[in-house]
Amino acid sequence: MPGPLEVVIGLDAGTTSAKLVAIDRSGRIVATSTSDTIVSVTSAPGSSVQSPEGIWSAITSACRRGIAELADSAQVVGVAVASQSGSVVPIVDGHATEVITWMDTRSDAVVDAWPRPTIELIRRRSGWARSTGLGLATISWLRSLGTAEQHRGTRYGSVDDYLIWQLTGAWLTNPSNAAGMQLMDVSQLEWSPELCALAGITPSALSAIRPCGDLADVVTASAALATGLPTATSVTIGGHDQACAALGLGAVQAGAAVLSMGTAWVLTIVTDQVDFDNLPVGFNLSPHVVSQRWSISQNLGGLGAALAWVIDDADSDQLEAELGARTTMPDDPFFVSEMHLADRTGWGRFTQHASSSDPVARVRAVMEALAFETRRAVDQAADSAIGLTELAIVGGGTRSRYLTQLVADVLGVSVTIRPDASWPALGAAKLAAIAGGWSNPSSADLPSLRVSPRTEQTTTTDCRFSEYLRLTSGATT
Repeated sequence: MPGPLEVVIGLDAGTTSAKLVAIDRSGRIVATSTSDTIVSVTSAPGSSVQSPEGIWSAITSACRRGIAELADSAQVVGVAVASQSGSVVPIVDGHATEVITWMDTRSDAVVDAWPRPTIELIRRRSGWARSTGLGLATISWLRSLGTAEQHRGTRYGSVDDYLIWQLTGAWLTNPSNAAGMQLMDVSQLEWSPELCALAGITPSALSAIRPCGDLADVVTASAALATGLPTATSVTIGGHDQACAALGLGAVQAGAAVLSMGTAWVLTIVTDQVDFDNLPVGFNLSPHVVSQRWSISQNLGGLGAALAWVIDDADSDQLEAELGARTTMPDDPFFVSEMHLADRTGWGRFTQHASSSDPVARVRAVMEALAFETRRAVDQAADSAIGLTELAIVGGGTRSRYLTQLVADVLGVSVTIRPDASWPALGAAKLAAIAGGWSNPSSADLPSLRVSPRTEQTTTTDCRFSEYLRLTSGATT
């Protein structure tokens, strides 16, 4: 007689909600769930704050909803959490007071005041460009507010270690999430004394860094009561949501890449060789959740939102047909997004012949800009000897076959379209499975579509890409 169905659970603690994916030993997804929305509060200009209890409530509700989908005979044997990174949780006397999210911009003045040598130190040590909203900037801002405000945080965590603490009672983080705090020496995978000093703290004010996939501890009795997880369920240390998503998608070998095609487009490339003194321009460097792997990522901007703007309420099937019926011509209009314009107004501007009476040409121009920005990033990575060999694409943009084909054509590589799913939660579940001694589950039950590049318009595409670079030169950082 077969034993009970064993499952592991992956949780995705996102900025707006929590999601759950449960898988069995074969990698088959046996349950999914989503929490209610996590509320963000803007109480002052530039602020974006969440309640720690609200995040924990989202996790517990996602757990209870997902566990309710499981068969009565199912046995949960492990859990891991993928989470957003950069948000700061000040801790006073062991109590998490608030969550200052990565969207909070109140540290702008602090970041703007850093001199060039400090900016170079931040890049060299952390692997990330200076940024408002990450741990270094937010903690520096908190510490600059004066004596009374300094004690809002005697210690500092982020969402991932806050949830590990809720589940196990221990404050532990991992390298892929610690990178987003911008306080870790990315070459050593340890907190940087120099970066911590810049923030006005010492490394002892932060959680211990443990490898992704290590066992943290077991679920406490109080956490079991809140989540519905069995008491003493093994808790595996998870990772950053993008890194866990890459694992969920199978992007673990050098050269594998993931393109998230949402409101913003984000390109992530996996590498096993890193020149810490010669990082690709525009990319941030983080440890992967897989040992001896790294990922470089670049936010390509809000062109997905620009595409939604130009499409407006067009009939998608008719638009796809009209796009597919057109041949790209050398004198077709270009779209230059607002990130390349000095005044940064609106979504951007079109070049010649982009008549409002020809909406298909305008949509095609924005789609081409999306593909060209992706190619620009791939070329920047190649300049640092980080190549791309395979690409998985996810997100709302995958609904356009014309767009996905255009990306394949412009990059000259085959792309794999993956369905909408909670890839971070699935990656976290895989971490828990591997930590439990399971073979790496493949999630073969999830469909995919392979799109190969066409070569008949390579010359036109290359010429248009060169012209696009000329039109956008000087404004790209």
